[in-house]
Amino acid sequence: MKYLEYLKGKKTYIVAVGIAALGVLQGLDVFTVPEAVWPILGGLFGVTLRAGVNKVSEAVKPTK
Repeated sequence: MKYLEYLKGKKTYIVAVGIAALGVLQGLDVFTVPEAVWPILGGLFGVTLRAGVNKVSEAVKPTK
């Protein structure tokens, strides 16, 4: 459970680095990512980014 606590707030960065690494590997012809995987990875990044933005927006929500 320590690992899950450590990952709080870092999931978006992990997903972004993973996508960038796959892109670099594909660009260097080391590894080929199937065409259908890129939209899935983009969606995964969008979901993690949105979750992070919602978390921050709740933290800075103005009080009435």
